[in-house]
Amino acid sequence: MRKKKDGSQPSFAEKWKRGEPKARKWTDKNFLTVLRADFAEIQNEVLSRNDFSIRVDHRTLKAQKEEAERNGDTFLARLFSRVPEKYIGIISCQEDDDSKLERLKKFRGLRKQHFDLVMKIDAMTKEAEELEVRDAVQLSSTGAKSLMDSKEYKTQEFISAYLLTMKNKMLTAIAEVNKWKRIIVSQHDAEEQARLEYMSKSERELWQKYFETLGQKKQLEEFLKTLRKPDESQKEELQAYEEVVAGVKAKIYSLFTASLVMKKSVEEIDQRLESPECRNNILLVTHQILQANIYAKKMLKRASEDLDKAVDALRNELFAQTMEEPQSSFKTREVYDLIRHQYFGLKKEYENTLSQKFKIQREVISPQRAIFMAKNIFVRGNFKRLREEIRRYKKEEQQLAPKLLAYAKEEKEFQTRDWTVFPRSTFLQQQYYLLKQRTILEVEKTRLDQIKFSLQNKQTELEKLCQEHEAVRKIETIAAGILRKNYRFVRQLEEIETRAKELIPRMNHSKEQMNALEDRIARDKVNTRYRVTVSDTLTKNQVASLIADAILMEPEAVQLVARSTGNNLEMEKDWELMSELDKDELLRKKIIREL
Repeated sequence: MRKKKDGSQPSFAEKWKRGEPKARKWTDKNFLTVLRADFAEIQNEVLSRNDFSIRVDHRTLKAQKEEAERNGDTFLARLFSRVPEKYIGIISCQEDDDSKLERLKKFRGLRKQHFDLVMKIDAMTKEAEELEVRDAVQLSSTGAKSLMDSKEYKTQEFISAYLLTMKNKMLTAIAEVNKWKRIIVSQHDAEEQARLEYMSKSERELWQKYFETLGQKKQLEEFLKTLRKPDESQKEELQAYEEVVAGVKAKIYSLFTASLVMKKSVEEIDQRLESPECRNNILLVTHQILQANIYAKKMLKRASEDLDKAVDALRNELFAQTMEEPQSSFKTREVYDLIRHQYFGLKKEYENTLSQKFKIQREVISPQRAIFMAKNIFVRGNFKRLREEIRRYKKEEQQLAPKLLAYAKEEKEFQTRDWTVFPRSTFLQQQYYLLKQRTILEVEKTRLDQIKFSLQNKQTELEKLCQEHEAVRKIETIAAGILRKNYRFVRQLEEIETRAKELIPRMNHSKEQMNALEDRIARDKVNTRYRVTVSDTLTKNQVASLIADAILMEPEAVQLVARSTGNNLEMEKDWELMSELDKDELLRKKIIREL
């Protein structure tokens, strides 16, 4: 509509009166969806600003249910598995027929029952999971405590590197269990946290103060029960006791009075929170808080299982050493069996160390990867999205390649075939089919070439953006932060690699000892026995290792190990130090070499 003569714009009423065309977007159904999304965004912004964790979702129940199923949230999936309510307008409400309203009331009643039932199932499931995890953790913690309180654990000095490793593994598992226990929020605490969201600041302070007062009162009452009244003969102690009791009772009374003053206001708050509108939202917020526990519960359960394994392994080793009877001498076969047990123990520990190494390596971020992550953060995730697009492009390109080969094969067969023996219609049909296939494949190839060109341009633009002076400085700062956070994994990897390097020479040495003992067993014609002259402070495994070193003719070991033919073990003269037999052994080796 044109402007008025005075240059001003006509009013809406004047436009309407003269038939001004209205905005067509209001007749578009898709515009309603856009409005709903905008309105939900405004609502959620207001909720976030006022510290409410609940959010409005404008999407359909079907869309919300599908998202819940993808996230593994069975509660929300059940909650959204309901029939949407049909809209009843003002005109329908004004009609004499009340059947529609009655059906709506009945529908809403059934919907409430559905909500309450789903909430009850979710609460019972969460409580059962919580009890299961708590029992498992308590059982593993009790096992660890009983082991640490045992005589075998307290008297063990953990000189052996193998035992020390097992002890450190158990202590690490205990620390891991305690860490995840602190993270998990109980169902009661989650509901209390959700209730606090729906209180004003003054109500929250009053609520917390009321329950703190009740807690202090209960503690003082428990303290009174533990106090013991002295004998009448102990006058000073009796007077002090009476003064303490009088003071505690006065404090309990003052706390009781203060709680009575606050009780009515707290009950009003509680009554408001129990109203259907607040109660439903509180239950949904409670569910959101408990959902965050899923990963923590999984990790706690895994940590508890690791603790059980570590405790069992350490207990078996400690009690096996305790059950060992003192043995004065050893046969060569007995020494071999002990060394073989040590070797396979070291091998298993080495394999476990490598398994831990590969696991930690996946967590370690290299400087190159940190730079890529920093670039991706700087460009707000565009590098990651680009990589996904490139992955999709390569997948489509791989799918197109066999189709091109198949078409080339068909086209070659078409050109080489003798079509004179076939009807004209067959030839034309095959020609049309090949032409159609070629057109489709060319369109697909052209599309993929365009995508490739577009992706290359995007990558060039992003790289150019990241090469600016200010961008380089920010990316380096972000990458440094990523590497700083990742340093604990680097340190763990270094410790594991150091442990693996230490195990390799020990394994090789045990292998050498086994080979020497096998050779000795093959050459022994008599019942040879060995003993260590200073075996009081050594374990059975250490004695066996020392004897094996002596058989390997290591200078330090041969000075401490004696050997006997086994004819008369009680006679000291029948025992000879391995150092005295050095010359015979060297002479025998020399003769063998000459032969």
